[in-house]
Amino acid sequence: MLTADFQDSLTRDSSSYVDISNSETKGCSIHRLKSRDKLSAIREIVSNCPVFEFFTDTNSKEAFLKEIFTREDLCTTGIGHNVAIPHGKCSSIDKVRIGLGISKEGLDFNSIDGEPVHLVLVIGSNPANQVEYLKSLAYIMNQLKNPLLRTALTNLSFSYTNEKEDLYSRFLDVMKTQVFSA
Repeated sequence: MLTADFQDSLTRDSSSYVDISNSETKGCSIHRLKSRDKLSAIREIVSNCPVFEFFTDTNSKEAFLKEIFTREDLCTTGIGHNVAIPHGKCSSIDKVRIGLGISKEGLDFNSIDGEPVHLVLVIGSNPANQVEYLKSLAYIMNQLKNPLLRTALTNLSFSYTNEKEDLYSRFLDVMKTQVFSA
């Protein structure tokens, strides 16, 4: 369910412009990045997206980040089309959690297509929840195949029309609820 303020902005004018640059204050796990490099961006997402607030123990959070950074050193998670999906596992994570960082300027992730990354989705999961992780990853990858959604997210705004409204609002709702699979 979208927050009341956000829902009101959708219903006022179906072709209205919706600014999502501060959506993390509305409970979504979307954060506008200030970082200029990939490791700092990953740390910024984990430190600022509400889905990662459960890390009350600094050691667990740092162990999680270390795993992501080690994975990133092995092989880039820049999958192309301006998207990167750094990920790690941690036993203190109860369910799959995904935080989205958006860099309008773009970050060098050494992506497979050589393009800068604008959308960084940090995925955290419990090692025992592999099926949930794979379903969540499949959902995110399927949604981000859509160039309209990638562009709207990168620009931090949606211009709603009837055919696009469902796509955007569903994605934002999923990021807010963190329910990626049935």
